[in-house]
Amino acid sequence: MKFKRRKRRSLWIDVAFSSAIMAMTAFALLLIFNTSDSSTSASPNKIKEEPKPEVLINSSDSNFPGIKIVTETTNDPKQPFAIQYPQSEYEEFNSRILEYIDQWKTRYFENDENQDASAKELNISFETVQNQSGNYSFVILAAISTSETDIDSEIRTFHIQPETGKEIKMADLVGQDVEKLKRTAKVVRDHIYQNPDFKDVLLPENVWQPTEPLWRNYQNFALTDQSVLFYYGAGVFTEESEGPVTVEVPLEKLNPFLAADYQVEITEKPAGKKVALTFDDGPDPKSTVRILETLKKYDAKATFFMLGSRVEYYPEIAQQVAEAGHELGNHSWNHPSLTKLPDKKLYDEVQGTTDIIKQVTGEPATVFRPPYGAENERVRAITNLPVVLWDVDTLDWKHHDPQKLLAKVKAHTRNGSIVLMHDIHKSTADGLDSVLAYLQSQGYTFVTVSELENY
Repeated sequence: MKFKRRKRRSLWIDVAFSSAIMAMTAFALLLIFNTSDSSTSASPNKIKEEPKPEVLINSSDSNFPGIKIVTETTNDPKQPFAIQYPQSEYEEFNSRILEYIDQWKTRYFENDENQDASAKELNISFETVQNQSGNYSFVILAAISTSETDIDSEIRTFHIQPETGKEIKMADLVGQDVEKLKRTAKVVRDHIYQNPDFKDVLLPENVWQPTEPLWRNYQNFALTDQSVLFYYGAGVFTEESEGPVTVEVPLEKLNPFLAADYQVEITEKPAGKKVALTFDDGPDPKSTVRILETLKKYDAKATFFMLGSRVEYYPEIAQQVAEAGHELGNHSWNHPSLTKLPDKKLYDEVQGTTDIIKQVTGEPATVFRPPYGAENERVRAITNLPVVLWDVDTLDWKHHDPQKLLAKVKAHTRNGSIVLMHDIHKSTADGLDSVLAYLQSQGYTFVTVSELENY
């Protein structure tokens, strides 16, 4: 039997077949892998993304008509904040408030470099103060804490007339009068110098600039029925201040400078009217002694602003002034215009007088009067004493006439006046008895300038 010979397949068919098998195998493996990965992704054990922190905003009515309280809080443990601010029906006022709030938010969220998240926090709160005029003052306290001891805080005030939406400024209180602003600045400065909280830590050289009579320095205030509260930053007057500083000045002290809508009614105290008699340029061995005798006759106390050079030359007269219970004041050493002196000479003029008064009398000078009333920041920083000027100038140094002395007092003296005279003139000693007799007949009692409540 003959067998037919079978033909062999060509090589390229085997190669193609093998490649097809390998491709199918690879495809199967890839399908299995993708299926497994998809199954894993759908696993309930997958870590879910944390929800974004929520900011909760709530609005509620306040106890003041026309004002709502807006509260913003967040549950973000890394950047927590609690914010409250006022909202009115006036968009302009609301825009000013929101702009200020946004400034603090920006500072807070940008201040995130290596801070302890557990101590970091932003808090903004406010207090509403209403004056008898109907105006609202909103005192906003903002604070960012980045650690238990590192706190950045500030007080800012906003004002509104609720019926009109008008913004109230210091210029409205004193009637756009720059001279009244200057008088207001003096009252505020003296209040700062006399503040018992600053007694041992006050930095006198730091007081002048933030209280300079410029409108921008007197916009941060709140007006109550009894006083004006002025707010300053931490460390402005003393390095030991850990937060904003509040200076409260009774309205009675500012009453003469305020517009009619903001003045308060001042009732006379049972003790009656008061006047402070002051004498400059002494002591003098003749006139001062006679003046002391006249003051004793009327049981009157006065304030003597002494020159250091004359205290040195007439120490026994200065002692008599102190022993009689009168107030001692510093009036420089030689009576120059202090604002024109270089620093060293200025210091010697003031400090030398302080030293000689204490050395001779055993009592310190408690007030200061600059010659010619000339003062500035440097003068204030050197004295560290309340600066006392005057509102009744008798011009006794000019006319040397006892009758004109009395006429000046009659024409200009009112309750709380400070009368300027000089105890180096014979004519003043001659005319003082008539002056005291007249003032006493008008119901005045005689006090030192430090005993006045409005100087």
